[in-house]
Parts: sequence; C-alpha cells; structure tokens
Amino acid sequence: MAPPVTTILSAARAGARVVRALIAPAQGSAQQPHLGQSVNQFGRDPWLPQSAAQQKLRRGASVTRRGLGLATLMGLSVLGAVVIGTISLLLLIFGVLQGSAAAGWLLAFTLLIGLFGMIWTARRASNLLSPPPAPTVPLADAQAAADGEQGLLTLLHTHERALPASTQGAFRATVIATRDALRVSAGENMLSREAFDARQAAREDLPELMDAYRSVPPTPHSDQQLLEQLSLIEGRMHTVIQQGRAAQERRLSAGRQYLEDKYQPDTEE
Repeated sequence: MAPPVTTILSAARAGARVVRALIAPAQGSAQQPHLGQSVNQFGRDPWLPQSAAQQKLRRGASVTRRGLGLATLMGLSVLGAVVIGTISLLLLIFGVLQGSAAAGWLLAFTLLIGLFGMIWTARRASNLLSPPPAPTVPLADAQAAADGEQGLLTLLHTHERALPASTQGAFRATVIATRDALRVSAGENMLSREAFDARQAAREDLPELMDAYRSVPPTPHSDQQLLEQLSLIEGRMHTVIQQGRAAQERRLSAGRQYLEDKYQPDTEE
C-alpha cells in the first residue's frame, strides 16, 4: 500500500530542512546579548581559559559539520548536473537538431539554470570551506561594546595560546584587568582620565603591543620586554579599578544620605 501523501510531504520537508542546515555557511555562536550575561549559549564563560581538549572538540565538530555539508552539496551538484544534462541532451536531439526554435529557447533557458546552479554551488562551497567567524560574545552591558570589551576578548583568544608559557599568565591577567577597568568606568557620565586610559589600553595599547611583539623573532629579551609592558598596563588598570570602585562607594553613600535626609522623620521637636 502506498504511503499517504501527507507522510511523503512531511518527510520531504524534513529532508529539505536537514539539507539546508548542512549546506548553510558555518556560523559562530552568535546570539543576542542580555544585560549582565556572562556565559555564551554553551553555558561557558568566554573569558575563562580554554583547555586544549575543548578546543579540539569544537574544532572537530566544526570540521565534521562542514565535511557533511560539502558531501551533501556535492551530491546535490551531481544530481543537478545529471538532470540538467539529461534535459539538455533530449532538447538537443529531439528539438534543436529537428529545427525547432522553441526547443532552442528551452535549451538556452536550461543551460542558464545550470550556470546559476554552478555559481550557487561555488559560493556555498566557498562558505563551507571558510572557517566560521569569531563568535559574538555577550558583554556585561551595552556600553561595554563601545568601550572595546569585545575587541579585548578577540585579542585574548587570538594571542593567548600563541604566546610562550612564561608570558601567557601575564597577558591574561592584563586583559582581565583591562576588562574590569572598562566595566568599572562604563557608567561614568563624563569621560574621566581613568575611563580614557582603560579605553585606550583596550583599543590601542594592548593590540599594538601584541602586534609589535608578534612581529619580532621570539627571544628571551622580547619576552622580557613584553612582560614589562604588560606589567605597566596591568598596574594602571588596577589603579583605575580601585578608583572606580571608590567612586561607586561614594555615590552609594551619597544616595543613602540623600534618602535619609528626604524620608527619615524629623525627630526634633
């Protein structure tokens, strides 16, 4: 007994969704950030160090998915080539060679569809072969995006594992201190010297330092220079953090004093 038409249609729709998912370009773990969110969609804090096993697992999953996508795309390409080739051959033999103008137009239209299919296949294959973009990581708040926190996270993931073990800890500590300085100074209404230094460190000083370090051959002297400059930036960021937290405490105390003066009953007779 033949299966119902609805079953066939449901299976076809499910297959189409699977094929679209496989041949879609590789995506990073993008998602809409929420205020105060500190973990990504995988439940992992993106600022924590990544173990080699986790990196290999994610890289393996990405490679597997892209491989399946390429295999599916190749299958679709072969199927399309067979269909287009068969139709073109039939039109050529039974139409164009018999002097039919309509068959000639249909053959040209079929070949044009085949050309579009080749272009579409090439673009899909190029997207699948390209590595997925860097994930869009949720930031602590909306202002942090403008202050360079996303750039800091990209900088951390780009350079940390490429550094020698003797400098990895100092580099991570400096980046985390700069991130905390950005967050402490993000709520300021006016751009203070501390907020300016934090943003300059995130946007210019750290990226330029890492570019300069990576441009020279790795030597103990260059490692020492990197450590010294990272120490300077980290020290300034800790000062910014302390001053920012002290300012927050003063604002909190001032708010409490204001509310006490406003709402506390007057006990004087």
